[in-house]
Amino acid sequence: SPNHIKERDSRQCEQNLKNILEIWKGISLNDFQQGVLQTKESFIQKWEESLLKTITLQTNISESTELTGDILCRACGYLLGKLDKVRQYENAHFISDHDFYNRIEEKLFNQPQTYARSSDIGKALCGSKNCRTQLGCIKKLNDYPEISPIYPLKCASIKIKSETGEMILKKKWSQMPFKFPKLSKNVDINNDDDIFYDASDSLPGDS
Repeated sequence: SPNHIKERDSRQCEQNLKNILEIWKGISLNDFQQGVLQTKESFIQKWEESLLKTITLQTNISESTELTGDILCRACGYLLGKLDKVRQYENAHFISDHDFYNRIEEKLFNQPQTYARSSDIGKALCGSKNCRTQLGCIKKLNDYPEISPIYPLKCASIKIKSETGEMILKKKWSQMPFKFPKLSKNVDINNDDDIFYDASDSLPGDS
């Protein structure tokens, strides 16, 4: 009957516990401590191996992922530039492309905010007339005066649209599944005099 089976299983469980307790009584304190230490070391080793595999996989994916897609204003979807034009300077990321400078609005500070290696001279706003969300800052680099200013974008202010239409939204650039080229003095930045967007201009995509 069900009750008989339940009672039998209960007695077997009690017997198993008694057997385990007898085994424990025969283990010295030193053997117990050694067992705990070995188990701990084994657990740490497996965790480190798993972590290394994860980091390696993420690095390989990042390095092998092509930079194809569009950078959009997160607030309104206005096109800012191409993903393959993104460059990295320290922790800052910016679009190095002629057209980008025509797709933003500049708001310069009365007084620059000066740091050891750079100066923030203003804000970069979305170029869409119905948006004007702040996208980032305007920064002059002491190390790269010939290619300054750059316009570092806040990751939380942009989104990436892949070729398949997938939207990628992250809070930090470090969370992006891409590895961006580092800024170098050979970077191709167009130095035409008339590259900056004027608030009175009408750009394709304005709505």
